[in-house]
Amino acid sequence: MAGYPTPRDLPGLRHELAQWYASDAATRVISHLAELGPAEGQRLAARHRAVIEAAGMYFVNGDMTDLAVRIGQGLDTFAVLADNDLPEDHGLLVWAHRFIEPEADGLQFAPLAVAWSAVGAHIDITMYEHLPTAQPPVMAQAYRTQLQKAGVPPGRVPELVQMWESRMRADGRDRPWSSTEDTDPDSHRVLRTLLATWLLIRQPADARKALHQVQEVVAPKTAQKHIARGGGDPTRAVRYVTLRQTLRREDDSRSGGRAHASKIYRHRWFVRPHRTNQYYPSTGEHQKIWRGPYLVVPAGCENAPILGGERVNVLRR
Repeated sequence: MAGYPTPRDLPGLRHELAQWYASDAATRVISHLAELGPAEGQRLAARHRAVIEAAGMYFVNGDMTDLAVRIGQGLDTFAVLADNDLPEDHGLLVWAHRFIEPEADGLQFAPLAVAWSAVGAHIDITMYEHLPTAQPPVMAQAYRTQLQKAGVPPGRVPELVQMWESRMRADGRDRPWSSTEDTDPDSHRVLRTLLATWLLIRQPADARKALHQVQEVVAPKTAQKHIARGGGDPTRAVRYVTLRQTLRREDDSRSGGRAHASKIYRHRWFVRPHRTNQYYPSTGEHQKIWRGPYLVVPAGCENAPILGGERVNVLRR
């Protein structure tokens, strides 16, 4: 596979990564880097493998990646409720491009992929580099050299290589970003973008409000055969998430469609992510949750201009 991965490449990448974590080489590398004994290294490799095998697959296109970065920068609080904010408990997500700027020496420690696993009141996050597109190329060679020093044969190095791990609390409480366990600025940028991506790809109850559309994509037949020979499931699809290009629904464009609202609007408008109280009748309690981002689309305004300054340019890409 040359260049940046595509949605159809993701099943193969996931299968390769799961096989890597099942190998003795992965146990040696994890034990070496984390300064663990062989048994502990094997348990950690098995945990990573279990997450990857259970993970739903998501590929976020370039426009959605840009929007997630912008929204993430504007999130003024850190709060995640696993049952409400995650698309699913375990996931493997690939962004279309990197969004961490290179260091002064030109090295770019910028993950292209991330895996997550909801465990109790927290979410374990693992960042991954994509070696074929690492910048500059010396970065990829440094990773390969490190792995080979740990006894990994050149042909066994996976394309997705683990960079670092982080953890997010998932109890829904509002906290400042400074309270996260990982205080590295690059980690904060990734976590902000990841949270914004989760919020973006949740499907609103009213589909007209969605900023995204999802298409299911499967691996090419040759990759499916390879996955099947390796004991994986070749039929699992990737959710390809793109920025929605139009909000007109077919049933609204036909004559005799639903009546317009009594109040006349001439615009749509963008609602930023915000925290609000949600009442749960089953417990009789209120709990703070995220609302948005979404578009407010009054009846008859499916093609109306979007208010919001430069946000219009983002949404119309």
